[in-house]
Amino acid sequence: MTENAENAENAENAENAENAENAENAENHHEERGLNLQALTENIEKIDNDQNFIYLEAVSIAISEITLAVHNSYRQPDDNPQNLLRLILQVLQRRPVPRLSMTISKSELAKKPLIMQLLILMQHSINEHQHDYLQKRLIWLAIAMHTSVMLTQHWPKQQTKNILMQFKQAQFSGSSRRTWIWRELPDLPQMTMSVESILTIFTVLLEQQKSAYELLNDQQATHAEEKKVAKDKLSQIEKITTAYQNAHTLRKPRPKYKKPPKHIKIIAINLADNTSRLPLDSTATSHNWNTTPSNDAWDHTRDDIEHSAIAIDLAFLEANTESHEGLTTSFEERIDHHEAPYVSYGEYPNPLIKNSIPLQTIDLSLQQNYMSQRNLALNSNTRLLSLAGYQALFAALNQDASTLPETETDKTCTGILLLSIITGLPVKSLLIPGYIGHPDIFKIKGKKYYIEHSLGITEKSTSQTLLENDYENTFDTIKVPLPLWLIDDLLACELPLKEDFTAYLATLRSSLGLPYLSVNRIETALHVVLSRYTPDCHAHIADIICRTPASHAPAMYYSSHTSEALMAHYKSALGMFNSNSNFDLTHITAWRKYTVGSGFALKIETVCDIINEMKYWTDQSSNDEEHFNRTSIFVWFVFCLLTGVRPNNGLGKMYDIDLDMGWLLINDKPVKKVKSDRLIPLCPTLIRHLTDYRAYLINYQAKHQDYHDISAIIDNIRLGNDEALLKLLYERAPTANSPTLKDIKRGDAYHMTKHIIDANPYWTRHFVRTQLEKLGVSLSLINTVIGHEKARQEVLGRFSSSSKADIKGVASVFEQIAAQLGLSDITINHYPNSNHVGTSTTEVDHANK
Repeated sequence: MTENAENAENAENAENAENAENAENAENHHEERGLNLQALTENIEKIDNDQNFIYLEAVSIAISEITLAVHNSYRQPDDNPQNLLRLILQVLQRRPVPRLSMTISKSELAKKPLIMQLLILMQHSINEHQHDYLQKRLIWLAIAMHTSVMLTQHWPKQQTKNILMQFKQAQFSGSSRRTWIWRELPDLPQMTMSVESILTIFTVLLEQQKSAYELLNDQQATHAEEKKVAKDKLSQIEKITTAYQNAHTLRKPRPKYKKPPKHIKIIAINLADNTSRLPLDSTATSHNWNTTPSNDAWDHTRDDIEHSAIAIDLAFLEANTESHEGLTTSFEERIDHHEAPYVSYGEYPNPLIKNSIPLQTIDLSLQQNYMSQRNLALNSNTRLLSLAGYQALFAALNQDASTLPETETDKTCTGILLLSIITGLPVKSLLIPGYIGHPDIFKIKGKKYYIEHSLGITEKSTSQTLLENDYENTFDTIKVPLPLWLIDDLLACELPLKEDFTAYLATLRSSLGLPYLSVNRIETALHVVLSRYTPDCHAHIADIICRTPASHAPAMYYSSHTSEALMAHYKSALGMFNSNSNFDLTHITAWRKYTVGSGFALKIETVCDIINEMKYWTDQSSNDEEHFNRTSIFVWFVFCLLTGVRPNNGLGKMYDIDLDMGWLLINDKPVKKVKSDRLIPLCPTLIRHLTDYRAYLINYQAKHQDYHDISAIIDNIRLGNDEALLKLLYERAPTANSPTLKDIKRGDAYHMTKHIIDANPYWTRHFVRTQLEKLGVSLSLINTVIGHEKARQEVLGRFSSSSKADIKGVASVFEQIAAQLGLSDITINHYPNSNHVGTSTTEVDHANK
């Protein structure tokens, strides 16, 4: 051992001995006042001690003394705050942290628990004699220390970390986005020390930062860096305020997790379940009730307590999808072709309606009326509450759930409604014994609860040409994190009877002054806030998070989102609810980042490779007829990729294509119980390809004038008659003298290109839908172009504020897709080695060869 090291060790030993003596004197001093530091000191060593750090006794006692000093100041508000400051200074001047542990650096501080880091920074301030801000900062740091200790009793550890980390960064960091708080916090020695006064200070600061952040968001010219600074400030004071408020809120200890009864069998939520049997009033919170056990007390109701519904068998509306050899119709395709239930009155239920103008001209279909009220979300819609109503409801439920209620039953009812409002889970399900906490629905990962649901997307088929990394998405699983304390509280309570629940709801309705408040409005609140009031969110995201039944939200199978983005939307929605409350959102943390959505959406790089291979395959044709068929299949894929149409048979009737104006009118559902034509804009690249293909047909006609049947069909195409543009050559009966043309079927496209892409051509539609969203097209226009509009939400309908010009604008986005795929540079060439006009010496290949 060197002489310097020996001297340092001796100095540290002497310092430790001095600290131990001072600590003993301090403990005796407190014992004289009737206080014992032992229990508190033992608790201090457990706070945020993930590294199993071994505290020096002097350090534990110093933190305990400062904590007790703040606690006593709260209990004696008339005491001069200068006395608190004097006691803090006395503790710090003893230098409880040894000199060798006083290295002030990010890496060295990180080796110690946060509460000790705070003590080190406070002791360092004394050693540096920074008197300009010393008094103010020491008291606020001591308050943070006391708050962290109070939080450890009944709140999650993350709360403790939040308050300590925010004040540590304010003291240690040199960044203005962290240190700003010292300029805003008042000088406490000049004020009365009380929980209410300090909470008021934090709350005022929080409101100021919220206003500043919202103002910057409203200003389009605001620099991104300014917004980021404002967001950081808001996050800092939000975490501090929430932690402080929770530290002084009465709360029962979290009970241990209770497993549900073994005899209860509940199947996890799967949106693909029972899609052929959906009721007319199925809502965003519905799921397959046949997967849950019977509950006699609630059997006569279905979706909620107030309403009963008759389950209507809609099997007669099963989609009549096309089948092809070697192709299996997937769940997504069946849903995509499924018509919305449409039930109309034979007679108007009220004779007065017949004589009322203009009511007698309005369609009174039950389904149309229901969907218009549920999805148009008019302000006058009594099925919805206002945003202020949702916020008042949420604040009341959060307050009742996090404090001691009048009765245990009220607390349980409150918790069930709060869980429903933040998850969209039906209340009827939550009232089934064993449902809450059931491992098939409520997952546990470490100390985190979450509900997990699958979109029910068909698994990817084994493809000889595609690899896993060719697909856009990796999973179809959505995870919604849950507050640990809420689930634990509900697991420890007895479920209420229907009468008790109804009575509580009536009391809540009266106390809030919300006469329209009902279970159904609570269950659908999350969907409404996500789709209407959450910035940058829309109904499509709400459908995914809230588990909307497949028949009402087929678009969810044609999307791609990161789990990170979905959780950001969810947290933002709860933030909207939480405007007038102090609900802790720290349980919403980022999951492992992965992409969620369509199992058949290919990456744009993969589609580029497919296009190039198809072009090469076309150019390598061995004769004129083979070149014709390969060119037709190539243009068929281009047509699908630049319109997003359902790749069904006989695409593109000439009387539906306007190449001059750039429009396509299409109704591509095989089941046409309800007319659902829609307009799709044609981009310049597609117009050029279709125009060139038409010229290609005319050129082929000129070369083969003796093929009279083919010539007649091409004449119909050239004149714009009722004939599909895209055709294949095929051999007729052996007695026929010439081949003819037939419409391209999806099976033809699949079998002829199977060596290039071994996948159902329906992948083109999945690709287009995901790309339109990636390129920023509005949800209403995407649904218009793709054909996923909900009833009475049609862009060209009576309630729409969109126009044909808006739809036409999507053509420019399709042109971007064309450019990304390299289609803008590809031209259709006539077969270079064909015979002279009017002769053909080669046999025609069979189209399916």
